[in-house]
Amino acid sequence: MGSEVIILPAALGSIVWLVYIIVDGFRRRQRLRVFTEFHSKLLDRIGSAREFGEFFGSDAGRRFLESLASEEGRPQARILAAMQWGLILITLSLSIFLLLSSRSFDPDTVDVLAFIATVAVGIGLGSLISSIVSYLMSKRLGLVDRGGREE
Repeated sequence: MGSEVIILPAALGSIVWLVYIIVDGFRRRQRLRVFTEFHSKLLDRIGSAREFGEFFGSDAGRRFLESLASEEGRPQARILAAMQWGLILITLSLSIFLLLSSRSFDPDTVDVLAFIATVAVGIGLGSLISSIVSYLMSKRLGLVDRGGREE
């Protein structure tokens, strides 16, 4: 029974991850296509160099240039996602350890579940540490202010 405990969740996790990657790729491509169409239509409407200069000198022009610069534009969202995944993995690990301590399993199952929980807690802690370091670096580089809002 030991190998089924690893193979089935790993296969299911791989399939779920693959579907997520494909759907996220389609979503990003669609979003990029909409932004590209909008930006090209906006640039087509600007007729002269004077209008071009006035537009990019305005607040709306600066926002337009910022939207071209990055897809996401918010480091907080990525940092928060890493922190959430870290907490989820640590909670999963703790629940597996609690399950192992509250019931009796055969030794092979205990070894496999303990291995999975240990790996998950390691990945979760790594993700939490990574999100903390990313936040501190983003704050130092001026990407986020003290209140956590985008500048």
